[in-house]
Amino acid sequence: MKVLYIEASPRGEYSYSSQVANAFLDTYRAENPDHEIEHMPLFDMDLPAFAAEGANQKMDNIIKQFTGQPPLGAEGEWGGVLAEIDRLKSADKVLLSSPMWNYSIPYRLKHWIDLVVQVGASVMVNENREYIGQITGRPLQMVLASGSLYEERFPLETDGMKTDFQRIYLDHIFRFLGFTDIRLIKVQPTGLPGPHLDEAIAKCKAEAEDSAKKF
Repeated sequence: MKVLYIEASPRGEYSYSSQVANAFLDTYRAENPDHEIEHMPLFDMDLPAFAAEGANQKMDNIIKQFTGQPPLGAEGEWGGVLAEIDRLKSADKVLLSSPMWNYSIPYRLKHWIDLVVQVGASVMVNENREYIGQITGRPLQMVLASGSLYEERFPLETDGMKTDFQRIYLDHIFRFLGFTDIRLIKVQPTGLPGPHLDEAIAKCKAEAEDSAKKF
């Protein structure tokens, strides 16, 4: 059994999302000492490049799918894309921790998403032109932190400058990949230090420990 832990904060021990995720992992390890945990600290690793070559290969691969040709092989930048998709597919369970940056997600997490979300590789298209995610049958536990309080709903025009695109985007993109069992621990508000923040973090860690026993 393998857990893939994707950590999207560069702040290490100072990151609230990482602190809660680590509490989750401590309990998970205690409950499942024989399970493998692969850690992906996105800001401390070299993600594959995905520039002009990769973008052109992506379009070539989509055309191959629509015309019934064999898919593009692991060559050039596309090889890095396929390696990251295989890494995600190899996991039986996925843990993702991320802060909110500018009402959305850190750019390194977006980089990784743009590698693994590929029509013709991780998402296929059927005869009805419907998207079918290929990464199915595994749970995703998200631990998301934000400086302000946000309701768990789709963003509204009336939200103004307090609009949460973080949770809804991540939920949407992982469902696009095929995930259906998506769980959430929301660490908020983290904007102001003090007793209220300490209490919120302690509560989230307790929730994480309980969730890990059921993961």
